[in-house]
Amino acid sequence: MSQRLAVVDVETTGFSRRDRIVEVAAVTLDPETWEIVDEFDTLINPERDVGPVNVHGISASMVEAAPTFEEIAAALARRLHRATLIAHNLPFDARMLASEFSRLRVQFDAGLGLCTYKATRYKLQVACAQFGIPMSQQHRALGDARATAQLARTVANDFEGRRAPAKVGHIARSLNPRTHRRGDRDNPTSQLVRVVSHAYYPNSDEAVLAYLDALDWVLDDYRIDREEQTALDEIASDLGVSDETRQEAHDAYLTSIIAAAERDGVTTAAEAEIIDRVADVLGVEEVLRPEVSSLPAVDDLREGMRVCFTGQASVFGRAVKRQLLEEFSAYIGLQPVSGVTKRGCDLLVAADPSSASGKTRNARRFKIPVMSVEQFLEKLEITTLVLHRIDEG
Repeated sequence: MSQRLAVVDVETTGFSRRDRIVEVAAVTLDPETWEIVDEFDTLINPERDVGPVNVHGISASMVEAAPTFEEIAAALARRLHRATLIAHNLPFDARMLASEFSRLRVQFDAGLGLCTYKATRYKLQVACAQFGIPMSQQHRALGDARATAQLARTVANDFEGRRAPAKVGHIARSLNPRTHRRGDRDNPTSQLVRVVSHAYYPNSDEAVLAYLDALDWVLDDYRIDREEQTALDEIASDLGVSDETRQEAHDAYLTSIIAAAERDGVTTAAEAEIIDRVADVLGVEEVLRPEVSSLPAVDDLREGMRVCFTGQASVFGRAVKRQLLEEFSAYIGLQPVSGVTKRGCDLLVAADPSSASGKTRNARRFKIPVMSVEQFLEKLEITTLVLHRIDEG
């Protein structure tokens, strides 16, 4: 097998054609040794509700400042094109990737890859347990991709038949190395290793991209320690990236984060904090930082107020059915409604106020206050009653 090997994994809002990818990872393996030579992973803003948070653990607030699939498409395509794809349930991952590329009018052919699910006939967690492969981050794209890479190497002799590399059509958008990840606590040295591994590219444009790619990885915790700074300085020197060019790259990097934060027309306090921290770390002063958006608030919940609920709500980690929330609301004199319209809704109660769902977008557009479930129950002083009802079943 001479082609590059690319292990892919996606977390999604669901399983239908209408659903979107909320996290993607691509782990590149050396075809001869099966060793990891490159890793790419990022959360993705799906520009809609994030789906089953209880499954993938990704909340709307986590993807607020994340890039869209369009913004990371070129960087991902660079890793998938002409590589033999590997995945645990490859047909699913390939279908979701094809759907995303199709939205951009980009052709995507997964080729004939390797499916570890087909080879083992077990779900990933069970298959890894059978072969003694550690797996501590299930339903996290990078964790699943790393585990699949080890599993593929272990069962490589079970793969049969002809293989063909994936093909990704031309993407007009320039390559953007910015990602937005959950972090990597299980392998604290991998970020620095990743930085060092990106030291050489053939021309000046690639050099800047390589530097930005390295910078992106060390900024996972919104800080650059002394060791990371030394590595970045060495990379910039090896690649011939001048101090002036580096500062321009820093400005562009921060600008892309600001653009992501302003995408939905609202800049939250959390997004503003991220922007400020990154700007301070990078020493960016010239870029205009956005102010936190002023959103309508609710002082009192008056009788007869029309309230809509959205999202899969939970209180202290315990799921709360929408029917139960509506029942309590009606009991105390509020009027539950099913949709968010300009004249038919006074308040939206969301499982995650940062959600990009249609109801949340409408609420912002119509200047209707949005409140979290926890805030709603606390304001009504019924949190204990709701938890009691949950315990009763």
